[in-house]
Amino acid sequence: MKNKTDKKSSLPIYLDEFERQKLEQIAEYWGISLSSAVKRLIRENQLSS
Repeated sequence: MKNKTDKKSSLPIYLDEFERQKLEQIAEYWGISLSSAVKRLIRENQLSS
């Protein structure tokens, strides 16, 4: 259950051409959008830490 105080806010990320290309490849492989790929990479990184 989510709190009413939980707010999602966007956070701009700045990628160079190489990083964006790699992110696009990952997103295409997973079959998801770029923003979903970023969220998944962050979530997976937090789980492995």
